[in-house]
Amino acid sequence: MGWFSRKPKGRERVIRADYRSLPMEEWTDDEYDHFMQTCTDDEYWAEWDAWSRATVDHPRVKRVRQGVLRMALEAGKASFPGEFGALLRVEGDTVTELILLPGTISGDEHCILPVYNAPVDKTIRGSLHSHPDPHPYPSDADLELFSHHGDIHIIVGQPYGRDDWRAYDHKGQPVHLKVVA
Repeated sequence: MGWFSRKPKGRERVIRADYRSLPMEEWTDDEYDHFMQTCTDDEYWAEWDAWSRATVDHPRVKRVRQGVLRMALEAGKASFPGEFGALLRVEGDTVTELILLPGTISGDEHCILPVYNAPVDKTIRGSLHSHPDPHPYPSDADLELFSHHGDIHIIVGQPYGRDDWRAYDHKGQPVHLKVVA
């Protein structure tokens, strides 16, 4: 034991066989230490995420400006049969602007966003791209992008009408955004 151990010397460790089935608040210090030593990476990051959300205020994106959606839908239509892509500026809880990146490459089945060309700006917190089919659902490549770049992601799909879009969080889970003026 080091200088900074939480247990006094000579004390028995207390670890119940079923402690993981109990709420974490009921665990002993020894059970928590055991969990941290034996948990999987997924369990560790789930615990870290829960702790982080309980400890730090995480703003949630709840709204999108109507003009942003109109512009994205028109850009998707104009890029068809290719894909259109941009980043999203978020102010408060609202998506307020599309950020076009120089060097973006669009193709029939892909859009490569050169995120290294993005301005250094903490309000850029997501992405938007079009699909040249009527399915605005994330592909594996989309989920990879979502997990590394931002909090909110929007996909617009053909025929690029008012309701032909979906929003997702960084894990690819659907998110409801209210459209505001």
